[in-house]
Amino acid sequence: TDIGYLINTTSTFQETNGAQVKLGFYWSEQWAVEFVHLQYSNTDNATKESSEIVSGLVPFIRRPLSASSVFLIWSPFYGKINTFNEIYYFDWYFGVGTGVLTMESNLDTAKSKKEDIYKSETYNPIQFKTGLKFHINKNLHFSVDYINSNFEATTPKNPDSKSWSNINDIVFSIGASF
Repeated sequence: TDIGYLINTTSTFQETNGAQVKLGFYWSEQWAVEFVHLQYSNTDNATKESSEIVSGLVPFIRRPLSASSVFLIWSPFYGKINTFNEIYYFDWYFGVGTGVLTMESNLDTAKSKKEDIYKSETYNPIQFKTGLKFHINKNLHFSVDYINSNFEATTPKNPDSKSWSNINDIVFSIGASF
């Protein structure tokens, strides 16, 4: 069980961060299943405001709202660090998953160049992740995850066909193992 803080590194025009709740079950030392929920918060940044002032146009923005995913986790690497006669253990893991990704975009605004209106969109992404879990003691750990979510969506350049797009998240979390 983990609770974390996330930073989305994808959008040029948004500051996006949020929270993660993760529940995992290891059935062996190397294999697990994880259920992850991400909740995002978005705000316009200075780049968006500057581009609107300079060009007089609203830039195309697709921003995440939430994601609920299930991952198959493979944890093939583990190690230990000896610092001041204290041994700390860590795991390096990889995952593949899918779920429901809820986003919103101003695609209609970008096409019509009018008022900035966002519409909700839902995708079933193909997701990849990697992470490091540092064991503080037998029951507590600190994790850093990188999650890449890939989905097919329309864009202002090709509004009649879909192309692959992605978002990337970095998550810092603390959790308990039982």
